[in-house]
Amino acid sequence: MKNKISITLVILFIICSCVSDKNNIDNRKWFLIDIEGDSDLVILNEKEPYIEFDLESSKIGGNATCNNFFASYSIEGDSIGFGRIATTMMSCSDPTNQEYRFLKALDRIETFKISDNTLYLYEGETPILTFTSKLKN
Repeated sequence: MKNKISITLVILFIICSCVSDKNNIDNRKWFLIDIEGDSDLVILNEKEPYIEFDLESSKIGGNATCNNFFASYSIEGDSIGFGRIATTMMSCSDPTNQEYRFLKALDRIETFKISDNTLYLYEGETPILTFTSKLKN
């Protein structure tokens, strides 16, 4: 009997963890802090690169370094996928090519994890993009 209760509790914990991650991704600005291990990021025009998720519309939006971007997305468990990403067309000098790397990385993302106010986006087992969040006002 104790084993059945323990197994049930573990299953409930796993289900709640998945649901809470999905809900915790919304209502926050996730500011980029790392692209494939590179944490020396460029801030242009006093805009930090970030991403926001809108669970109601299944849309993302944000700033990729110079240009704003937007797309659809879907989440199932810890899997996440992004639709075709559209951007504004502002011209900015980005010597590190950070915007290009950020947007291309989004195309490769397969899963996500939220831990200690940090969002990790993975390709396979490798974290590709890392963000820290701030609650929206």
